[in-house]
Amino acid sequence: MEKISIKAQTRTSKGKGPARRMRVEGLVPANIIGNGEARSASVVEKEIQRLIDSGIRKATLIDLELDGKTERVFVKEIQRFPHTGQIRHIDFFKVTPGKKILTTVAIKTTGVAKGSKAGGQFEHLVHEIKVKSTPEDLTDVITLDVSGLDIGNMIKVSELPHPASWEILVNGDPIVASCSKTKAILAAERAEKAEADAKGKPAAKKAAKK
Repeated sequence: MEKISIKAQTRTSKGKGPARRMRVEGLVPANIIGNGEARSASVVEKEIQRLIDSGIRKATLIDLELDGKTERVFVKEIQRFPHTGQIRHIDFFKVTPGKKILTTVAIKTTGVAKGSKAGGQFEHLVHEIKVKSTPEDLTDVITLDVSGLDIGNMIKVSELPHPASWEILVNGDPIVASCSKTKAILAAERAEKAEADAKGKPAAKKAAKK
């Protein structure tokens, strides 16, 4: 994953009044959660919005610099004001090297399914999965090449490319992507079968007379 970083500063004042003044100054109140404790901090609104706009996901690891130390975190929750969409508060979750964390990883497809080119219907059914992974093995997105997916084929969660250390938490083995026959293809097959059957009936009767 690309290295992403942001700076934060310790926040000593709490409550609605100080938080309101911080937002006027272009800062966003934040908590850094981990190891059973939460530290109060603040980040520059423009900087966190830049990260959000860059496409960070739930499992994107961020290097957060606070008081001269760098912690690896991911965004646990973003609260926004409902009427304006402005960031109200943000929670970061601190990760520990070697310790598995529970998070959600996105699934992105690339390529055009072989079956789509033949007139089939491609469907991307599962867009994210929950996993347990160490920070070292974590990636925020699984890229799935569907180029070889033909009509009637499917790709299940068990077939996704992922590190061997991951624990994927799903019920059963759901279908992630598939390419199925369209109504037009099914209608054409029925018409073709009916035509073949019609041609075969006279021949069968003629053979019976002999």
